[in-house]
Amino acid sequence: MGYVHAIAHTVGGFYGLPHGLANAIIMPHVLEYYGSAAEDRLAELADHIGIGAGARTPAEKFKLFIAYIRDRNEKMGIPRNIDKILDGDVPKMTSRALAEANPLYPVPRILFGEDLARLYAKIKGAPAA
Repeated sequence: MGYVHAIAHTVGGFYGLPHGLANAIIMPHVLEYYGSAAEDRLAELADHIGIGAGARTPAEKFKLFIAYIRDRNEKMGIPRNIDKILDGDVPKMTSRALAEANPLYPVPRILFGEDLARLYAKIKGAPAA
């Protein structure tokens, strides 16, 4: 959750978005970005909350878990993206999020500046490059 939290701090600080809401929007993007580094842990969580039945691989359970989070967010009226993010703010937000998350938070995969820039674009809802 380290990068979720660090990114949420920057979005909240720059745009006044409440921290809990920012975390909820950002979480599925970051978990998906972790990819295979988070598969086993999220597969275990999928089994624990009862949504992993029928899935044969950790990768399938990983996808089910992220879909579950997105579905819960949608049911609570939480948006999928934060369209307020300005491209010009991304370098400073990236720098601040990295300073907070690396190495202070335990994460399944260490991310770098270019990773966070891609994540901010995904969180903003920008089309994939």
